[in-house]
Amino acid sequence: MQALDNWLSQATGVTCHSGKVQPGHIFVAICGRSVDGNSFARAAAERGALAVVSDCPQNLPPLSIPVIAVTNARLTLSALAAAFYKDPSHQLRLTGITGSNGKTTIACMLEHIFLEAGLKAGLIGTIRVNTGKASIPSTLTTPDAVSLQYYLAQMLNNKVTHAAMEVSAQGIDMHRVAHVRFSAGILSNLCADHLDFHGSYASYLAAKAKFLDLLAPAAPLIVNWADANCKAMAAGFSGRVITAALDREADLTAHICRQTAYGCTFTLAINIPFATLAGQSWPIGRHSITLALPGRHNVENALLAAAAALLHNLPPAAIARALATFRSVTRRMDVFHLHGLTVIDDTALNPGSIQAVFDTISLFRYKRLIVVNAIRGHRGTAINAANAATFASIRQKIPFHFIITASSNNVGWADAVTQEERLAFLTTLNRLNTGFTFFSTLAGALKDALGHALPGDLIVLTGAQGMDAGREILTSVANSQTNHDQFPASSSIAALAP
Repeated sequence: MQALDNWLSQATGVTCHSGKVQPGHIFVAICGRSVDGNSFARAAAERGALAVVSDCPQNLPPLSIPVIAVTNARLTLSALAAAFYKDPSHQLRLTGITGSNGKTTIACMLEHIFLEAGLKAGLIGTIRVNTGKASIPSTLTTPDAVSLQYYLAQMLNNKVTHAAMEVSAQGIDMHRVAHVRFSAGILSNLCADHLDFHGSYASYLAAKAKFLDLLAPAAPLIVNWADANCKAMAAGFSGRVITAALDREADLTAHICRQTAYGCTFTLAINIPFATLAGQSWPIGRHSITLALPGRHNVENALLAAAAALLHNLPPAAIARALATFRSVTRRMDVFHLHGLTVIDDTALNPGSIQAVFDTISLFRYKRLIVVNAIRGHRGTAINAANAATFASIRQKIPFHFIITASSNNVGWADAVTQEERLAFLTTLNRLNTGFTFFSTLAGALKDALGHALPGDLIVLTGAQGMDAGREILTSVANSQTNHDQFPASSSIAALAP
């Protein structure tokens, strides 16, 4: 890095995207999974790059600008970005949140608590980035290293003091957060996910475990103590561990007093004197919390967010007031009504999040249940087979009409469903004797759902990017018809099994 410091002092910026190179930029050539950034080095030079950094210099074309060979280009990119923006995370009270599910809701809850307490807050997550003045739609859960350091620097410029950030296993493995300093960490839960990238569940867990190394020396780790995998992972952490659990023994606990389809009340118990990052201490006590979100998983999310807020010296009463005004996050148990129907829209995309949705459905009153699921695209066959097996298991206990789509019309190529993924999902259902109706398009699947639905029924929309447009399409189709009997029936079915 010392050799790079001289170049960095002359640089006007750092990037790994040749199209973003401006005169004086350092271009870091990343040899990615599908594209070799070294092949764009000449284009970067032509746009005025100061130098090229590469860990595969043998792949570079002849260049008229200096080439700096490094051992790991991604790690170097992270170091350069942090140095260029002067390590902004070191001056923020930044809480990192990792886990398979709940990251987005926890991060948004914590941002809301900070804001309601009168603090200047920031957010980096799956849905959006809040730099304190601007709200920017997200493209990745954890941005690339340069964008991440830029956002953190913007937060400092905008007088942000407290921020919440989602940290994905892929972001950790690709060194996007290698030079981010967290003042506290949250480990929410762990289940099979992103097996296409990590190769195995063990590798996925190993990537998550690297998060522990990113915490500052005095940064505590808040752990969902009810999750066995989280508990096991926390055993490898040498710093302060704060345990939090729903209906389990822990430092902080939650006990649900009342649940409905539209919210719940629970008791937050501080079971030990709770030391804050400022050196103060919250006494043992019990505090009533009202949450306008349904489901045990959302109580867990609120508990973990509350733990982080307590760490940052916010009193329990302020946390309770903030959580009472928190509303649902886009496509996270998003409940709405449509011509006598109740609809739940959730980005359930792995076995854990699918199970959480159906655990919550028991709170709803409905006549019949119709589920429309979008197969997960470009994430591998293993996760899709696991998701199908989860649906099959649930359907043995809760009967529902099952409609499936492998839509590629509403997503980019990176999220399109492959033939192998479609077969993995559908053949798993066939093997487990689970009936379904299949549509190649999302619009066809949603029209069929409306064709079967009667007033008082519950429609559940599940899936990641393939279902992102589901609510808009469903609403458009429903509004175009005033009588459910006029909706198209299942004449456009592409396949039916068994």
